[in-house]
This record gives sequence, structure tokens and C-alpha cells, in this order.
Amino acid sequence: MTRRTALERIVDERVGQTLVGSVSVTIDRIAEEIAREALADDTFRRMIRELVRLRSRELLDDLLSNGPSRKLPRRRRRDSRR
Repeated sequence: MTRRTALERIVDERVGQTLVGSVSVTIDRIAEEIAREALADDTFRRMIRELVRLRSRELLDDLLSNGPSRKLPRRRRRDSRR
């Protein structure tokens, strides 16, 4: 097993980072394209809208509920004689 030179390690690292970056950008573009196609479908848009509406309602109900609350720690009073 031959030992890699510093230059070879640098090249490997940079090639790997560049390749991963390029593939990531490509994946993002493909995902955006698929999302645009999906959002063009009225049924899918209605389904997503209803899901978001339902989840928003649940979160709001949770925020407004009178369930157990977390009490903030009490602040110590300062001694007025100081």
C-alpha cells in the first residue's frame, strides 16, 4: 500500500467536494422541477392546502390550550438596603 502525497490528498478532497456540490445543485434543480409539476396539479395543490390548513389549526389549538404551562423561574428580589 503506497502512501498518498499531500498533493494527492488535496486533489482527492477538492474533487470530492466539487463533485458533491455539483450533484447537490443538480438534485436541487430536479426537486424544484418535480415540485413545479406537482403544484401544477390542482388535486395535489388542494390536498397540500388542506394538510397545511389542518396542521396550522392543530398548532394554533395547541398554542391556545390551557394545558400544563411551564412556569418561568422566579427572579430573586434585590435587597433594597444595598
